[in-house]
Amino acid sequence: MKTIKFILCLFICVSCTSQTSQNNTSSKKEEETNIEKNSINTVYVFENDTIKQTVELSLCNEKEIAFKLISQNKQRKQESKIEGIAKIKGGDIELDEDAEGNAYPVNEYIYEKDCWLAFRIDKDTKTKIRINEADCNLHNLYCPFASVDLLVKQ
Repeated sequence: MKTIKFILCLFICVSCTSQTSQNNTSSKKEEETNIEKNSINTVYVFENDTIKQTVELSLCNEKEIAFKLISQNKQRKQESKIEGIAKIKGGDIELDEDAEGNAYPVNEYIYEKDCWLAFRIDKDTKTKIRINEADCNLHNLYCPFASVDLLVKQ
């Protein structure tokens, strides 16, 4: 009798585990499809007489953004590019200031693969972004990844 109960319990556990793994696989596929469908490309630009910086962002999910950052030196006709996935930094809300000294809350996304980048996006309006960088081994020193000034949404 104990053997039959044991086999029955084992059968139930195996069947539940199999069903759970199938559900996890299908939900991951659905999530990937939803990300592709719901990704919204947003372009931010800063430009002066020397530098043009462009960043294109796509929201992957609540905690990640895909980015493509291009920094161009118009006088030297040179550019640097980097792209990847940045993850939101946890913790308290941080503040940035615009040119007039007005503070605004930001969501900060961090990229740490080829170099360290922080994308600080205006939390309320999402109309401006500041980029900080460190440890970037730039091929071109005249095309920095750190924002020269605020990049604004196009």
